[in-house]
Amino acid sequence: MNPLISLTVLFLTFGFLLAAVGASPSVSVDVKIDSKADYKGSSTKTQSRILKTTISNYGKDVVPDMKVKWWIFGHNMKGHQLIILKEGESKVGVPANGKIEVASPEVKVSGTREHKVTSRKGGGRRSRASTKTVPASGQEYYGYAVEVYSSNTQIAAEYSQPSFKEELHPR
Repeated sequence: MNPLISLTVLFLTFGFLLAAVGASPSVSVDVKIDSKADYKGSSTKTQSRILKTTISNYGKDVVPDMKVKWWIFGHNMKGHQLIILKEGESKVGVPANGKIEVASPEVKVSGTREHKVTSRKGGGRRSRASTKTVPASGQEYYGYAVEVYSSNTQIAAEYSQPSFKEELHPR
């Protein structure tokens, strides 16, 4: 058989299979974090984060009814237990060859590291110094996860820590 005919038949067959399966749209996700941190002394920190997700559609068709799910993770300063600081979901449509941006509300957390405080009792030469340990408290920002769905099928995702995927979808 002619190689050109064989190749054409192969491409047509593969093309029909992809159409029957419903090839996923060409979508990419880019996540940026707007962040600020304020320090009070050497041990207390207040952090603020806004998650900005840009979804680009490189396909020739509009992708309607997309769902963008996002999570902002933190951990407790005492014990470092992982927690979800805030999560959300938005329904969007992405135009053909276009992009949209989805932003989370601002998330603020404050935490204090374990530290020691020294105080003096009495005055003059005979003052006594005493040291007290102040335990850690509050939370600290740790990372994010973003997942994009079309018709309940995940088509894109980005995780700042690979372990967040397992955290969100345990087996």
